[in-house]
Amino acid sequence: MTASADSERPAIEGGLPVRDALLPFFRVELGSEEEEAAVRVLRSGWIATGPECERFEADLAAYLGIPAAQSVTVASCTAGLHLALRAAGVGPGDEVITSPITFPASANAILHAGATPVFADVVPEWLTLDPEAVAAAITPRTRAIVPVHFAGWPCEMDALCALGRDHGLAVVEDAAHAIGARHRGRPAGTLGDAGAFSFYATKNLTTCEGGLVATKHADWAQRMRVERLHGIDVDATQRDGLA
Repeated sequence: MTASADSERPAIEGGLPVRDALLPFFRVELGSEEEEAAVRVLRSGWIATGPECERFEADLAAYLGIPAAQSVTVASCTAGLHLALRAAGVGPGDEVITSPITFPASANAILHAGATPVFADVVPEWLTLDPEAVAAAITPRTRAIVPVHFAGWPCEMDALCALGRDHGLAVVEDAAHAIGARHRGRPAGTLGDAGAFSFYATKNLTTCEGGLVATKHADWAQRMRVERLHGIDVDATQRDGLA
């Protein structure tokens, strides 16, 4: 095998890697404003769900143009995808179509729901799900589609949502990369039945860790609020008399 041939093969198949060191994580800039906010939360005694989470839900809902009651904070985008799939009725024996160009969480959330991930091809220019490939992957067992908005570029949601309507499939957007992105003027994460956002340490909007689900369905939101607390239907603010 010549050096020239090696350079033409992908590294995963034995070719020459593009770089010999791992790419470093993005470093978030945190300053005095964030420090003061963290201290305020610690001194309040509300270090999990509580008033700050409710304010965050309301602020994100206003930004996304949805009712605050349909904006649900969760521990991570992965948890949000899992809860949204469960709210959609996805379970054992079902198939869910998603993208192979993504973080493992997109497929893991499907597995957590008891279903089988099915990968459809992507549009080469944008690395987002190809609606024609999704249509070809639909079977009688398909229950949902999980489009992944990649690197801030939204999927072709009009076509994917049309497939969902035509085949009776839920559309749950993985919007981990897409806070602030828009598809034909509409916020990514609000175009399907639900959309999960990530606020992990490497994201352009971070809460250090955490996520949020936006949904069109009030009953989905209520179910997700209960299931994020392991089935407890009274949250901490209600127990403390703040609700």
